[in-house]
Amino acid sequence: MDGFWTIIILIYTAWAIYSGYKILSGRSEWLDRHTPLNIMIKIILSIIVGYFIAAFYLIYLIFKFVFALTKL
Repeated sequence: MDGFWTIIILIYTAWAIYSGYKILSGRSEWLDRHTPLNIMIKIILSIIVGYFIAAFYLIYLIFKFVFALTKL
């Protein structure tokens, strides 16, 4: 069972990083420059922003699922 939760957490983390990266891309010229410092900061911000966005989206999906079950 621990392996299952590890996989779920890894998938959620990948989804969060991808979401954060997609939101931050193209919004700031400074973040889009290809220098080591800018890339490192963009990765850190992608993780932070992505976790918040993924959390809200996950809550939305849970509520949507619960409301779909109540209509049955």
